[in-house]
Amino acid sequence: MKKIPSALRDVATEFDSLPGIGPRAALRYAYWLATQPRDHIRRFGEVLARLANDITLCGICGTWAEGTTCEICRDSQRDQTRLCVVATSQDLRVIEESDAFRGRYHVLGGLIDPIEGRTPDMLRISQLVTRVSNPESPIKEIILAFDPDVSGDTTASYLLKRFENLPVTVSRLARGLPTGAQLEYADGNTIADAINNRRS
Repeated sequence: MKKIPSALRDVATEFDSLPGIGPRAALRYAYWLATQPRDHIRRFGEVLARLANDITLCGICGTWAEGTTCEICRDSQRDQTRLCVVATSQDLRVIEESDAFRGRYHVLGGLIDPIEGRTPDMLRISQLVTRVSNPESPIKEIILAFDPDVSGDTTASYLLKRFENLPVTVSRLARGLPTGAQLEYADGNTIADAINNRRS
């Protein structure tokens, strides 16, 4: 990329650092952005600057917020006895869009993954335990809403041990066959989960 103007090269380098975008796509995005009206480019830069300056983590649940507390934690109409623990803010958004849960949340900031070097002390687990073990806490039920994979299972097992002496009920999202799935293509664990989580 020696013959490319440095401004384009720098933008392509930043795009290349995004997940799922390789060097070619990054360069394509940089060239596309350069063809846009100057006002559009400036507006794009201003929006990114706002993201850097105005977005912080909610001091209670840990999701992204404008200000010290997010809208969900400020909403007094939500059920304070139920706490849904998720890995990321994106997971929180997906659950909110389902409109199936009206309690509070706690965002860990990831899942335990020793292979990736992500240990419990790197996540917001101590804040979660403090929040739940507070004698004045109204929390009665904790729902662990993690991906059904090794990292999700590892994190759930770790949290279950941390909660075992607390007066709360801990549950996980039901697992099993997704709608439209065919039995012949499902693995043994999925079928076992579907049988164990069956309902009448």
